[in-house]
Amino acid sequence: MTPLLTPTNPSFHPSPFFVLDEVDAALDNTNVAKIANYIRSHASDTFQFIVISLKGSLYERSTSLVGIYRDQDVNSSQTLTLDVSSAFLR
Repeated sequence: MTPLLTPTNPSFHPSPFFVLDEVDAALDNTNVAKIANYIRSHASDTFQFIVISLKGSLYERSTSLVGIYRDQDVNSSQTLTLDVSSAFLR
């Protein structure tokens, strides 16, 4: 019997993205770098990661940054997106 969640099962569709909320909060910079390298090696156009982090050592390895802030003039949230994939040499 084939398990329910296998790539050979036509009803199985992997998630197109994963949300990681501060997975690096309790980690040192060495382990944060390991997480960043794992994400970069597995990320693609069809397999994306949304990472919420306050550590520069993680988001400096990203391909884009999204900032969310409150615009008090219109009393709503706004976003800023920065594509850093070609801004730095890695």
